Amino acid sequence: MSSHRIVTGPDDLEGGWFVIDDEVEHLEDVDWQRPRRGRPAVPDDERTVLRAGAHTFTVGDTVQLAEGTVLDTGFRDAVRRYWRTSIVTVVSTLAFLLLHLVHVGWLDDGGAVARRIVLAAATVPIVLVVLALWSVLTRSPHGKVTRAMAGWRMRGDYDRQRGDAAS
Repeated sequence: MSSHRIVTGPDDLEGGWFVIDDEVEHLEDVDWQRPRRGRPAVPDDERTVLRAGAHTFTVGDTVQLAEGTVLDTGFRDAVRRYWRTSIVTVVSTLAFLLLHLVHVGWLDDGGAVARRIVLAAATVPIVLVVLALWSVLTRSPHGKVTRAMAGWRMRGDYDRQRGDAAS
């Protein structure tokens, strides 16, 4: 069974998990779309277009709520998307620096540029192993690591929507 919500204002979308373009999206910071430059301001009760990140909604649109396993998978994937860039950046920098500190004689013969290229190439498997371990730790949306990395706001919105769907 799928639930739908009719958009009447920002409160209908704020903090919810919805299926948009076949992907689960957590909508935060939903507000009325601002008028374009040079256009007069419109009172809130007369506005019809909402903006939520890259998504635009019109009053009267119907959006599908994420439920069950779709919600669980979307929550887990949102946590992974949120942290992936930071993890890759930190791990690759640390791995490159640690490998740079290791003295390997045969690398010194090729020059500084060749050494950096080899060290950068050696960093890739280390980053991939860390990402694989992290994926194992975050495989369950109900796991401690996934919930801790989600933060209080995302976790609260997820729990609220799971509770609403269960009742």
